[in-house]
Amino acid sequence: MKINKSIVITGLVTLGLGLLIGALFLGGSPTPTAQLDGHEGEGHQLEQTASGLWTCSMHPQVRQSEPGACPFCGMDLIPLKEDSVSDNPKMLKMSNAAIQLANIQTSIIGSGNMDAGLVLNGKVKADARRVNVQTTHFAARIEKLYKNFEGEQVRKGDKIAELYSPELVTAQEELIEAKKVEKSNPVLLEAARKKLHHWKLSTEQIQEIESSNRPMRTFDLLAGYDGVISKKMVNTGDHLKEGGVLLEMTDLSQVWAVFEVYEKDLKNLNLGQNIDFTARSVSSQQFSGKIAFIEPVLNAKNRVVEVRVDVNNTNGALKPDVFLKGKVAMNSQSDGLMVPKSAVLWTGERSVVYSKVNEEGNEYFMLNEVTLGDASGDYYQVKSGLSSGDEVVTNGAFTLDSESQLKGKISMMSPSKNAEGTSNAVFPVVTLPASKDFKSLVVAPFQKQLGAVANAYINLKDKMVEGEGNTIKNAASKVKEQLSKVDMSLTKGDGHLHWMAILNPMNESLKKIEESDNRDQQRLEFINLSKALINAVQSFGTDINNPLYVQFCPMANDNKGATWISKDENIINPYFGDMMLTCGSVESVIGQ
Repeated sequence: MKINKSIVITGLVTLGLGLLIGALFLGGSPTPTAQLDGHEGEGHQLEQTASGLWTCSMHPQVRQSEPGACPFCGMDLIPLKEDSVSDNPKMLKMSNAAIQLANIQTSIIGSGNMDAGLVLNGKVKADARRVNVQTTHFAARIEKLYKNFEGEQVRKGDKIAELYSPELVTAQEELIEAKKVEKSNPVLLEAARKKLHHWKLSTEQIQEIESSNRPMRTFDLLAGYDGVISKKMVNTGDHLKEGGVLLEMTDLSQVWAVFEVYEKDLKNLNLGQNIDFTARSVSSQQFSGKIAFIEPVLNAKNRVVEVRVDVNNTNGALKPDVFLKGKVAMNSQSDGLMVPKSAVLWTGERSVVYSKVNEEGNEYFMLNEVTLGDASGDYYQVKSGLSSGDEVVTNGAFTLDSESQLKGKISMMSPSKNAEGTSNAVFPVVTLPASKDFKSLVVAPFQKQLGAVANAYINLKDKMVEGEGNTIKNAASKVKEQLSKVDMSLTKGDGHLHWMAILNPMNESLKKIEESDNRDQQRLEFINLSKALINAVQSFGTDINNPLYVQFCPMANDNKGATWISKDENIINPYFGDMMLTCGSVESVIGQ
């Protein structure tokens, strides 16, 4: 069909005139909406927000009265939507987007049997019953060593060394002469043979001497045991007396898994109880064994008792001194509620747990001040403050508490007042997001900057041991200086969010250490700093080449326990000074 051009032109002109007249009557062009960079799928009028506040989609804790850039990541702020709020100072409303960003997770609690277990740290040790020494039973000189280095495998009957012994030569000559008068004096021959037997010559060696009818000038000493050479005590040319030791050999076909148990946990262990464990060197393999021995005496220095498990090691997978992580399954029956440890924010004897509640069709997160009982594996007993069936926050509780504080509601850091007007809060140990492997999301410069923070921290740890308030403050300032040099823009996505979640607790702790002249208070703040830095180093890695040891003392923080990082495997406790310098154990190793 042929289109008339004059009709098309007339239609277009008419449409244009109509749009112009409409714009004049409606007062001009419509107000444009701005699509903000970095906030996908949201267009907002810059002049208005329902709440009058602006926030950042990556850092929802930011609240500003006018648009601008996020002070943390530099992204443009977006309008804060007005959510349904509650007048209850313990209840917090969070948007679905904020809940997802904070990775908030919940679980329903109850009483009864819990899949609990006592976690233990330990090491592989050689079975002391399988350590043997190779000796010579006559005076001799070592002409040659067949086994020359520690770690070398030895089988029973292997040649150990070539020896020269005048006494042995004489004894062989006596045997040869006794052989000649065997018919007339068989007793003499038997006595000559027994003498050589007592010197550990084999029957085959004795028969060889008799048949050859001449003494051996040198003698091959044969291994009496299977094992690995754990100590080499001689060299070629050494002279040995009767009973002289050449080698110490350890049979590693069976080893001991030795775990350290703190006195408060001893009540949970008995002989014959099963321990499941893993070794860092063979993390893919699971091991299991029964408690064969519980040390009868408590170590007064580190307040631990060693428990021992006999382990079959015929495949040689377990090496002496390898770190172990064990768990004793208790599956204990509790008369009260049990709550996961990850749900608890510490504020001393009374602590905080957030639960998810529904009020008038809206979901809120409520702060619950709880009283805790004994720990059982990954759970605490709840004496008061929660009920069976409550849905508690097991991940992201610290983010909720920070949000509550920003909105002026009751939080862990801003607790309610009791009837006498005094605060229930003692010392809060922060809850952080679980460490994850974000090493692929960061670049080497970030790891180098974090390594500088870790080195400054270790210097601060050493000052904590010395216990001088002013030097502790100076060392904290150096850590803070290095922390300020960490470029957070080098982290991306979930890694950026994770860094932000642990950066604030580190800055807060360092600030309080700098401001305090009280050594004990400084050491308490060091708990939160250590916890956050351990998380950072585990998650992002550093450029530090040598291993970093994560060490734990159960007596710190009023027997709640605390961790720290050290470059030295030996325990030097920063929380007690000279009183309990060696209290603690290695919990894990980073970078090994």
